[in-house]
Amino acid sequence: MRSSIFRALTGVLAVLSFSAVQAHAMNHDMNHDMAQHTAMQAHVYHAQGVIKKITPQSVSIAHKAIPDLNWPPMTMQFDLSEAAPSQLAVGEKVDFAFVQNANGYQIVSLTPQE
Repeated sequence: MRSSIFRALTGVLAVLSFSAVQAHAMNHDMNHDMAQHTAMQAHVYHAQGVIKKITPQSVSIAHKAIPDLNWPPMTMQFDLSEAAPSQLAVGEKVDFAFVQNANGYQIVSLTPQE
Protein backbone atom coordinates (compact mmCIF):
# COMPACT_ATOMS: atom_id res chain seq x y z
CA MET A 1 0.00 0.00 0.00
CA ARG A 2 2.81 2.40 0.90
CA SER A 3 4.51 1.82 -2.43
CA SER A 4 1.26 2.65 -4.29
CA ILE A 5 0.90 5.92 -2.39
CA PHE A 6 4.58 6.69 -2.95
CA ARG A 7 4.24 6.04 -6.70
CA ALA A 8 1.10 8.18 -6.89
CA LEU A 9 2.77 11.07 -5.06
CA THR A 10 5.87 10.75 -7.22
CA GLY A 11 3.70 10.88 -10.34
CA VAL A 12 1.83 13.96 -9.11
CA LEU A 13 5.08 15.72 -8.24
CA ALA A 14 6.55 14.88 -11.65
CA VAL A 15 3.49 16.30 -13.43
CA LEU A 16 3.57 19.47 -11.31
CA SER A 17 7.29 19.93 -11.90
CA PHE A 18 6.88 19.50 -15.65
CA SER A 19 4.01 22.01 -15.68
CA ALA A 20 6.08 24.57 -13.80
CA VAL A 21 8.99 24.16 -16.22
CA GLN A 22 6.65 24.56 -19.21
CA ALA A 23 5.05 27.69 -17.71
CA HIS A 24 8.47 29.20 -17.07
CA ALA A 25 9.61 28.43 -20.61
CA MET A 26 6.48 29.98 -22.11
CA ASN A 27 6.86 33.08 -19.94
CA HIS A 28 10.54 33.37 -20.89
CA ASP A 29 9.69 33.23 -24.60
CA MET A 30 7.04 35.91 -24.18
CA ASN A 31 9.39 38.25 -22.35
CA HIS A 32 12.16 37.64 -24.87
CA ASP A 33 9.93 38.57 -27.80
CA MET A 34 8.80 41.71 -26.00
CA ALA A 35 12.40 42.77 -25.38
CA GLN A 36 13.18 42.41 -29.07
CA HIS A 37 10.05 44.35 -30.01
CA THR A 38 10.99 47.17 -27.63
CA ALA A 39 14.54 47.28 -28.98
CA MET A 40 13.21 47.68 -32.51
CA GLN A 41 11.28 50.76 -31.44
CA ALA A 42 14.24 52.85 -30.28
CA HIS A 43 13.37 56.47 -29.54
CA VAL A 44 14.68 58.93 -32.13
CA TYR A 45 16.10 62.15 -30.66
CA HIS A 46 16.36 65.36 -32.71
CA ALA A 47 18.94 68.10 -32.21
CA GLN A 48 20.93 70.88 -33.82
CA GLY A 49 24.64 71.50 -33.72
CA VAL A 50 27.90 72.27 -35.49
CA ILE A 51 30.14 69.59 -37.02
CA LYS A 52 33.55 69.49 -35.33
CA LYS A 53 35.06 66.38 -36.96
CA ILE A 54 34.06 63.83 -39.61
CA THR A 55 35.54 60.34 -40.06
CA PRO A 56 34.23 57.46 -42.19
CA GLN A 57 32.67 55.86 -39.09
CA SER A 58 31.63 58.82 -36.94
CA VAL A 59 30.94 62.52 -36.64
CA SER A 60 31.65 64.82 -33.69
CA ILE A 61 29.00 67.47 -33.15
CA ALA A 62 28.87 70.40 -30.71
CA HIS A 63 25.12 70.23 -30.11
CA LYS A 64 22.62 72.47 -28.38
CA ALA A 65 20.82 71.26 -25.25
CA ILE A 66 18.65 68.17 -25.77
CA PRO A 67 15.75 68.50 -23.30
CA ASP A 68 14.38 64.97 -23.98
CA LEU A 69 17.59 63.58 -22.46
CA ASN A 70 18.21 66.39 -19.96
CA TRP A 71 21.52 67.03 -21.73
CA PRO A 72 23.20 70.43 -21.66
CA PRO A 73 25.03 71.71 -24.75
CA MET A 74 28.17 69.62 -25.33
CA THR A 75 30.39 68.08 -27.99
CA MET A 76 29.87 64.37 -28.64
CA GLN A 77 30.96 61.72 -31.09
CA PHE A 78 28.12 59.86 -32.84
CA ASP A 79 28.46 56.68 -34.90
CA LEU A 80 27.28 56.94 -38.50
CA SER A 81 24.81 54.38 -39.83
CA GLU A 82 26.08 55.22 -43.32
CA ALA A 83 28.62 57.62 -44.78
CA ALA A 84 28.10 61.28 -43.95
CA PRO A 85 26.70 63.29 -46.86
CA SER A 86 29.66 64.57 -48.89
CA GLN A 87 28.37 68.16 -48.91
CA LEU A 88 28.83 68.42 -45.12
CA ALA A 89 32.01 69.95 -43.75
CA VAL A 90 33.61 70.79 -40.41
CA GLY A 91 32.10 74.01 -39.06
CA GLU A 92 28.73 73.47 -40.76
CA LYS A 93 25.49 73.86 -38.80
CA VAL A 94 23.32 70.74 -38.99
CA ASP A 95 20.00 69.28 -37.94
CA PHE A 96 20.39 65.67 -36.90
CA ALA A 97 18.52 62.74 -35.45
CA PHE A 98 20.01 59.85 -33.50
CA VAL A 99 19.12 56.72 -31.55
CA GLN A 100 20.77 54.97 -28.63
CA ASN A 101 22.01 51.45 -29.32
CA ALA A 102 24.21 48.92 -27.55
CA ASN A 103 27.37 50.72 -28.73
CA GLY A 104 26.34 54.28 -27.88
CA TYR A 105 24.58 56.82 -30.07
CA GLN A 106 24.09 56.50 -33.81
CA ILE A 107 23.11 59.18 -36.33
CA VAL A 108 20.04 58.26 -38.40
CA SER A 109 19.65 61.63 -40.16
CA LEU A 110 22.18 64.41 -40.77
CA THR A 111 21.30 67.45 -42.90
CA PRO A 112 22.65 70.99 -43.28
CA GLN A 113 20.56 73.69 -41.60
CA GLU A 114 18.77 76.01 -43.97
